[in-house]
Amino acid sequence: MAAIMDLLSKRKNEERESESLLNEIYRISDALELAYERFELQNESDLVEATIFEIEALKARYRYVLGLAKQQNISANGKRL
Repeated sequence: MAAIMDLLSKRKNEERESESLLNEIYRISDALELAYERFELQNESDLVEATIFEIEALKARYRYVLGLAKQQNISANGKRL
């Protein structure tokens, strides 16, 4: 019985981790969209440069989290990431 409980607990933790990674991917995607919109509206060269750095940082974070999701075979909407 303890083995079954351990297995169920492990599965719950994996599901929570998967959900957390998916939420992070969606959050980063939304932040990227906003950063691209902000880039289009910027007039000041310093702000344009800052927005470019922000976009590049978000893209790097996205690649990292997406890689984690792929390693764990996480899928979203029936498609593997």
